[in-house]
Amino acid sequence: MKNILLLILITATLSACAPVLIGSAIVTGVNIAHDRRSAGQVLDDKIITASVKNEIRKSLEDDSRIKVESYNGVVLLAGEVKTTDDRIHAEDAAAIKDGVVKVVNELKLVDEISKLGRRSKDSYLGSKAKASLLKIDLAGFDPTRVHITTANREVYLMGLVSRNEADAVVERIRHLRGVERVVKIFEYTD
Repeated sequence: MKNILLLILITATLSACAPVLIGSAIVTGVNIAHDRRSAGQVLDDKIITASVKNEIRKSLEDDSRIKVESYNGVVLLAGEVKTTDDRIHAEDAAAIKDGVVKVVNELKLVDEISKLGRRSKDSYLGSKAKASLLKIDLAGFDPTRVHITTANREVYLMGLVSRNEADAVVERIRHLRGVERVVKIFEYTD
């Protein structure tokens, strides 16, 4: 009887958490189902991203602004640093991690790291770019296969796509107001 009461108590306590856990698992499952990478590679990329971010945080000044994204072992570093040494150090921190095939270092040297307003505009620009992919009318195109990172009004595109898909994505995004540059880091299926 005590075990049953304990089970009911635990269930009641966790009942609010259950939808969150189940929802999170469903979203991850859906993302993997639409991804052209294997589930193992998706997980490896998440581990690489977290590991590189952690290594950079340990070794660089807090006033740098670095975005890290990994796709199929290719690591993108985008954002701002104050010194060439920080730029090189960030790239080295990424390059030494297991599973990293290539590092694309797009870090900009700046005198002053951008403020919250600039960062908010970049976030908005990234959301606008993602939403614009829904308007692409191309047979078999799935916008969830394109990973978008924005920094300094520049849009970085990663994913495993066909050349036609890549061209359509770039064409759609390069015309958005506020986009100064589009950088393709795609891998191609054809």
